[in-house]
Amino acid sequence: MRRVLVVGYGTAGIGIADDAAAHGDEVVGFLDDAKQGPRVLGRLAEVNRVVREHAVDSVYFAIPTVDAAKLREFLAGLEQTGLQLSMLPRTYETISRETVSVNDLTDVDVLQLVGREPVKHDMLDARQMVEGRRVLVTGAAGSIGSRLVEHLLNLGVGAVIALDWWETGLFHLANRLHDERLNVVVADVKNVRRLERIFDAHRPELVFHAAAYKHVPLMEENPAEAIANNALGAENVLRQAIASGASHAVYVSTDKAVRPANVMGSTKRLGELLLGDLARDSGSTKLTAVRFGNVLQSNGSVMETFRRQIEQGGPLTVTHPEVTRFFMTIDEAAHLIIQSALLGSNGDICVLDMGEPVRVMDLAESLVKATAPHIEIKVTQLRPGEKLYEELTYNPELATSTANSKVFILQVENEMDVPVAEIRGTLDRVRIGELSDDDARAALVDMGFKIDPRVSPGSS
Repeated sequence: MRRVLVVGYGTAGIGIADDAAAHGDEVVGFLDDAKQGPRVLGRLAEVNRVVREHAVDSVYFAIPTVDAAKLREFLAGLEQTGLQLSMLPRTYETISRETVSVNDLTDVDVLQLVGREPVKHDMLDARQMVEGRRVLVTGAAGSIGSRLVEHLLNLGVGAVIALDWWETGLFHLANRLHDERLNVVVADVKNVRRLERIFDAHRPELVFHAAAYKHVPLMEENPAEAIANNALGAENVLRQAIASGASHAVYVSTDKAVRPANVMGSTKRLGELLLGDLARDSGSTKLTAVRFGNVLQSNGSVMETFRRQIEQGGPLTVTHPEVTRFFMTIDEAAHLIIQSALLGSNGDICVLDMGEPVRVMDLAESLVKATAPHIEIKVTQLRPGEKLYEELTYNPELATSTANSKVFILQVENEMDVPVAEIRGTLDRVRIGELSDDDARAALVDMGFKIDPRVSPGSS
């Protein structure tokens, strides 16, 4: 029988206590800063005294609305190393197992641990833009693309054309959503003729291009394919959007496109530059890009890696004690992609106010303390192409505000670092498969990209 202390004497805390008692645990009492009573043994700051006096084995943190700073302060102040701590996730229904695991924490909970509140978007204008219309999403089987499809369906689109080369992912997407408005299409964005037929058949009115190769170390080893997919694939989709008369086309980019030190970031920057070039003569089609940081709970994210490592008993691996990243929730990413079609002018890049970057070590330490205090953290080394920190813009002074206080606009023309006309010949050689990986890497360097995985911006 465990002796349990519950933090939070509200509905969630009382529910947790009743559930724990029903499973044979002894609930010694509660901590709460705002409420008093015989069962409230003290304030949150008194946790160590209460733990000692009542021989507490386990603490359930059950205040889903707690301020992020207060949560971090509470976690940092815990003195007893053998204490089992479980943090109640926002998705709490009933806890009928021994602990809350890392898999129970939503991406909102994780952001709370590292001190950033998710940005909430007003989607009324977005609903008016997409309602009843035909929308094409590339990369629709991926984590961001599939969530984007789901949100579009919820906003009342007439039809979603979900395009991806990963047929298994599309199969599961269709089975999960089971919506007659969903049309799944297996295709590769590098196949121009296939894209032409898809656009002719479905005539999408809006296009969201989320398909991309995103794993930095893999793209370091496959630069020719990275250029072909991330840059030329994007150009193929945008050209078809223009040719078919779509009103909007959005290219999903990344913070790694800013001063890229790796192949993946360079190819995504190329995609941005190609969008800017196409926007000069896109007719009635508005082309915009959207740039953001790491998405929690997306396939291959650091958070998913940490979850897997915790499940396996550790250790958690961090590539460098000072490495930082911008983090956002997957719902924020999907909403921002849709919003970006409304904001800015043709050729612009939308950037979300991501707040302060987060030390990955802080994220790892918070996760371990909240869910698995017995697991160690191991520092490895930066992987090929990995930077110590990322940026969201080349020059913050170029960012202009929008109707949404959390979204800013960058004019791509003012950030041009590669004259597109001068590299068309090289890109065409990649398109027809003439360049080897070594040649493709050299071509990126010749284009002006400083690909050097050993050097981070600002380091000496």
